[in-house]
Amino acid sequence: MPECAYAEVADRLTTLERTVRRTRHATIAALLVGALAGAAVAGLRVTPLSAQSAGQFLTVRGVTVVDEKGVARVRLGAPLPDPTVMGKQVPRQGVVSGLMIYDADGDERGGYVTEAHGDAFLSLDAKQFQQAVFVANREGGANLSVWSGGNRNDNYVSVQAVPTPLIEIVQNGKKRVVTVAGDR
Repeated sequence: MPECAYAEVADRLTTLERTVRRTRHATIAALLVGALAGAAVAGLRVTPLSAQSAGQFLTVRGVTVVDEKGVARVRLGAPLPDPTVMGKQVPRQGVVSGLMIYDADGDERGGYVTEAHGDAFLSLDAKQFQQAVFVANREGGANLSVWSGGNRNDNYVSVQAVPTPLIEIVQNGKKRVVTVAGDR
């Protein structure tokens, strides 16, 4: 692989890491806003954590934050409902709990969740397809995948730390795998 290609991959990974950090911060902010909004809607008094004593915690299975039109934009739940894609609810591949974000049409556009076996996911979705996913495996290790366009097999970059660290790059259907030992 030419040196300029390695630099381009490194630049893209740096940009992706920055996006993941921003998304993590936005998720935390959305969680706080959602919890405060849910408490306000329920008419509860919210006190600073240091001032709380036993019995003053809000315990719910889920909170949904809606926009001015009543469209769900943020959901916090255990478990979360099946995703809405292009206006239709479709089966989720497995049970997840955590936080999901939705666009103005109510379509799922990403989330920060854990699944039933303990893996944690941070995902960013286009209207119809998952475009980026960062997985923290329950036993350690992590994987990161980014797709471009609707055909997930034509253009993507995948970085996996387990079981064998590698970078897989597919452009226009042509695959290249980079490992410490060299290209495959």
